[in-house]
Amino acid sequence: MKKYLFLILFCISFFTSADNIIVNGTRFIYPESEKEITIQISNLADRPAIAQMWLDTGDATVLPENITTPFQITPPISRVNAKGGQTLRIKLIDKTGIATDRETLWWLNILDIPPINKEAMNDGKNLLQLAIRSRFKLFYRPTGLGNRDLATEQLTFQAKGNAIEINNTSPFHITVTAITLSDKKQLIKKSFMLLPKNRTEIPVNKSVKRGDKLFISNINDYGSDLTFNATLE
Repeated sequence: MKKYLFLILFCISFFTSADNIIVNGTRFIYPESEKEITIQISNLADRPAIAQMWLDTGDATVLPENITTPFQITPPISRVNAKGGQTLRIKLIDKTGIATDRETLWWLNILDIPPINKEAMNDGKNLLQLAIRSRFKLFYRPTGLGNRDLATEQLTFQAKGNAIEINNTSPFHITVTAITLSDKKQLIKKSFMLLPKNRTEIPVNKSVKRGDKLFISNINDYGSDLTFNATLE
């Protein structure tokens, strides 16, 4: 999940912000066999909030009105009462052009917009209002791809000196959060995602060689870290 700060209105002295909408997950799977999936959002604040939802293909700078996806989100914008919740429904309406031999990634955006402070406005105060956008991965998963839990068995790792080439022959996206050697020192500076059926070369903090044993952590469908072992080729 990623968060961004958006400036809705710019003034000088009075400040309100949003960060009270929470979501019941960190990533979401849309199986091809399902007609739709549901996502629950909740408002933890003592005041109502406005939440706007949309999907994009990975470019966070594109405005919602300029994005076309094969999904429909209901509702696309909603008032969420204080201490209340809202169920989002995401439905695939057009499969045309979507890969059938691998997952496809979209990003779910949820913009938490705080209500305008009418008392401050009535007092003639300048108002700075900030909205916070959270982004969540949404994986569309065609039928027949196999068991996601076994995807890491389809990874190979090749030593390239101060880099490791990873070949992901599986049809799944795999997010790697840590790679260590037997000394338990972290080899990577930040997490990264392996695309399905794709090779990726990752720089590492120290030189590695063939035969080194790696301990790799990756995120499963439920957002938990799982660790597996591999030997560098």
